[in-house]
Amino acid sequence: MSIETPGIQVRRSARAKYLRLVVRPGIIELVAPLAATERQVQSFLQKHRSWAEGKVREMDAKLKVFQGPGLLEPGATLPWRGREIPLAVEETSGRRANVRIDECFSVTLPSRVGPGRESVLKQVLYSWIRHWLRGEVARLSLAHAPRHGLNPRAIRIKRMVSRWGSCGPRGDININWLLALAPETVLEYVVVHELCHIRERNHSAAFWSLVAEHLPGYALERAWLKRNGPALMQRFAEFGA
Repeated sequence: MSIETPGIQVRRSARAKYLRLVVRPGIIELVAPLAATERQVQSFLQKHRSWAEGKVREMDAKLKVFQGPGLLEPGATLPWRGREIPLAVEETSGRRANVRIDECFSVTLPSRVGPGRESVLKQVLYSWIRHWLRGEVARLSLAHAPRHGLNPRAIRIKRMVSRWGSCGPRGDININWLLALAPETVLEYVVVHELCHIRERNHSAAFWSLVAEHLPGYALERAWLKRNGPALMQRFAEFGA
């Protein structure tokens, strides 16, 4: 079936039960059930296209604000635990890079790095943040897991393109490294979300009830991710790649 939808990606899915639009910075994707007809798709688009295009413009405008100067330029900042803080980069005669954080990110890079400094800087920050975040996720797991025996077999911090976390069939939980840059409560929500999947393998009412037992106000953190997550992923798409 050929469907002409300029500016919109159409994806047929055997799992989709209804038509829906997925909006990310610069991208509108229409997910359609296999049985949906061309007429149904076009009718759905006619009703919702202006809303989706408005969302893309909103995300793109927000992303321009977030991006700011390059990492090596004066005034560069990085989000850390939900707030932008300055980034200071210095050269050292030593052989190893170093990262320190207090009121700003202070990074020292070996002077021998040369013209590829920004790429090296991104990798250094990515590695340091992943290491730091693993400790935080372990701490949050210890705080929440004993209540209902939601003990993960392993914790992994990963670069994830479209997800904030996942729970494997054997109880391994994976957490997106970008959550170190989000507010602390948002990180806690995703950790709890994945821990609850150890018991409830779906998004049923029982699952959300279990999440709410740990975090009664989780809806605020979930809304933060929906509102700010796409721009955060887009901004740091090249880190760790």
